[in-house]
Amino acid sequence: FDQFPRAVRPAVLRLITLGVLITWGLGAVGAILLLGLSTPIAVLVGAILIVSGPTVVLPLLSFVRPPDRVRATLKWEGVMMDPIGALVAVVVFASLTASNGLSTFSVEQFVLSLAVGVGSGLIFAILLVPILATHRLSGRDKVAATLMMVVAAFLVADLVYADSGLAAALVMGIALINQSRVNMTYIDEFKATLIPILLGILFILLAANIDVGDVIKLGLPGLAFVAFLAFVVRPLAVLTTAGLAITWKERFLMMTISARGVVAAATAPVFGLALVDKGMKGADEIVPVVFLVIAGTVLISAILSPLVARSLGMLGKSAPSVFFVGAPRWATALGTALEAAGAEVRFWTVDSVQIERAKTAGLSVSTEPIDPRDPDRITGLSGVALIAIATTDDALNQLFAYELSQALEPDQIYRVPGPENALEVVRNAGRLIRTDVGIDEVEKRIESGQEFAVFDSDAELPDGAVPLLVLETTRNLSHLDLFFYCDRPDSPQRRLRRVAALVP
Repeated sequence: FDQFPRAVRPAVLRLITLGVLITWGLGAVGAILLLGLSTPIAVLVGAILIVSGPTVVLPLLSFVRPPDRVRATLKWEGVMMDPIGALVAVVVFASLTASNGLSTFSVEQFVLSLAVGVGSGLIFAILLVPILATHRLSGRDKVAATLMMVVAAFLVADLVYADSGLAAALVMGIALINQSRVNMTYIDEFKATLIPILLGILFILLAANIDVGDVIKLGLPGLAFVAFLAFVVRPLAVLTTAGLAITWKERFLMMTISARGVVAAATAPVFGLALVDKGMKGADEIVPVVFLVIAGTVLISAILSPLVARSLGMLGKSAPSVFFVGAPRWATALGTALEAAGAEVRFWTVDSVQIERAKTAGLSVSTEPIDPRDPDRITGLSGVALIAIATTDDALNQLFAYELSQALEPDQIYRVPGPENALEVVRNAGRLIRTDVGIDEVEKRIESGQEFAVFDSDAELPDGAVPLLVLETTRNLSHLDLFFYCDRPDSPQRRLRRVAALVP
């Protein structure tokens, strides 16, 4: 939980407790009044629609780019809401089947399911860590061992108590990522490849079982139910954060993001078909209602949230970011010029002289210890367009270039070339300084009083100017790129360019 900011924890706690109760209760009431569902089925539908997972929330946040507090609150609400909603839906479903259609929610069942899941997840996490810590397994074998233990935790939990496997897998993941004995970054590449494939296949399989005619039959009452969830239920759930350190503008923006995702899509057919087989009246409407809500809330959130963010002045900047590892004099001078041209510049260094110089120039500096093998935990690295590795230690520069290129796009990474006789171990990073100039020459020019300036592409550069960085944008300003001049000196005519150059 070191990535879970303390500042947003109270808000997230209210959203996953009071907010869940409001969403569940009002969702059930709306299903009864607007859709005419029976009370047991409405209570189950309300439980399924609690979830608002990261599979849909995170892409929306990437598009809207809200303030950090809003982003963190919505991200962690989604992460925690998925398992809570799924568990509540499982317990309600079990109550319905056990009581022949009477909606009697069993707290004992919920607590027992959660306890078994937590216990199984913790036990298998404890068993896995020593295996990984022996260093006898390769990266591929570690992935296989981890996957095997997660599946085992899920199966054992389900065998001990039905439908507790989800909690087991979730708790095991939380336990592993928060332990410090073994670095778990080896799983990231596997996860990044597997998750999009599984999600795509899952949505295709689930949607293939939907009869579009059943969704259309819901008609205006169905659309009214979607609007009720988006414009009444969600705002009331967000209002539970009143009195906390969240501004009303931020709260209003949070009200517009309430999309449902893959967990709702996956659980609805399972419960709906099982209840249809048992002959429960109205069970055949669960799946079309849930899929209509998924499509409707995603559409509403995708359209409304950017408009609201823009009107409130909270739409994130589309400016590209440059992250400098190291802050030599020439880098801080270049950073100052880039910020003046509209780019966002961040630095990391532990050198006291460099820290003071960057802060004096008004630049953003991070001094926290960083691990290049785990870029997700490097403060300021999210959303960068370009990483410039510019420390005075060539071995460290090569280490950073190698490790970061394993997790990021290679064409995002540039480093200062080493000394002429230095062994070039790493070649998967661009050159930070042009070969015909050299870092020593750039440093000399900065010390002699030369400065960086940004020019339009059609402007004539002063005599002796050294172009180092190019800023590109499409003509409709929908995308903006950064790259170092020595990497791609020529650019397609369809793009507009500005050049950052060192001038006398």
